[in-house]
Amino acid sequence: MEVRYRSHAVERMIKRGISPHHVEDILESPDDVIRQSMDKVIAYKRIEGRNDNSVAVVAVKEGQAWEVITVMINFEARP
Repeated sequence: MEVRYRSHAVERMIKRGISPHHVEDILESPDDVIRQSMDKVIAYKRIEGRNDNSVAVVAVKEGQAWEVITVMINFEARP
């Protein structure tokens, strides 16, 4: 899977201690996905060993690749 990162996403990953491995794992096997538009999603997952609620990745599908817009921690999906 090809994943590209916007500079904002990289800044947030560094600040929040989230590795590219975690981002790719969330995109490949999320606990759930919230569709924002035809190509934009919020994929989120609880990551073992972290004290956050869930880690969420906001990404846009571009062909076969993902472009990560930002990464959030303590994410809670609301109905």
